[in-house]
Amino acid sequence: MYRKVQYFLKAAEKGSFSLAAQELYVSPQGLTKQIGSLENELGGKLFQRSRRGAVLTAFGKYAWQKLETVTRDFENAVSEVREYARNAKERINIGIFTALPRENLVLPIVSYLLASFPDYQIALEMLELSEGLRKFLDGKLDFLLTNTHEQDNWEGYERLSFGTYDARVVVSLVHPWAMLDRVTHEDLRNECFIKMKMEEDHYTVPNEAVFYRNVPCRSVIEASNFETMMVLLGQGAGFAVFPLAFMNMENAQIKSFDYPGETLRFSTALLYDPGNTEKGLMNIVRGLKEQFEPD
Repeated sequence: MYRKVQYFLKAAEKGSFSLAAQELYVSPQGLTKQIGSLENELGGKLFQRSRRGAVLTAFGKYAWQKLETVTRDFENAVSEVREYARNAKERINIGIFTALPRENLVLPIVSYLLASFPDYQIALEMLELSEGLRKFLDGKLDFLLTNTHEQDNWEGYERLSFGTYDARVVVSLVHPWAMLDRVTHEDLRNECFIKMKMEEDHYTVPNEAVFYRNVPCRSVIEASNFETMMVLLGQGAGFAVFPLAFMNMENAQIKSFDYPGETLRFSTALLYDPGNTEKGLMNIVRGLKEQFEPD
């Protein structure tokens, strides 16, 4: 009966069976049949029809007043029930470093989570490196998908790695180094180093052992985010050091070199607190390990 009432209300709103049928994506004959059936059930004629359209009878006006209110209350109730169901789901907050490759890493992981854990409300937030770290350590994120290396301060947390890569020296094709086959420490010492700005407590080792604080260079430019760093590189403002796997670099106008001497290896990884058992996070970690962890 509810569908018949919907047809009736739409026809009353439009003053036309044909216009109502168009909006409801039904045939005019089908709508006429349903309204006729409703008239039989209610016990009175709802419309007076003519070439100019459909006009409510006195009985139709009374029915519209009663049924329009009930229908609106019903639809509101359905919306409230659906909203309750959404809010009743356990919310999982996931931070994602903006520089990670979307197609090869982020989208497959997010698609898997949405398909495999429908009972969770998956909330995603794209974040810069320092901001993601800060939110994760403050307990505002359940997971952080980011880049890590052995000098990072992740004490007390665990990492699910999706791949490990060497850091590279990177310059734009407009930079003079683009003509070289390799770079040396002397080359680095005579050029500007462009790097991401990091928190003081980001590293577990003393300052004199931190890789990024001891890259030989003429001067340093700290970028607030990865996009700004890439813009500065594109302008030929200097060199950067990062693994190419952290960005979809196929169309990037860059050239990269082995870092001279010391090698710093990065991982793309999902960070989590193994002691957090309230939301069943370990079920998600186990599923991700089975689906994505390298052999």
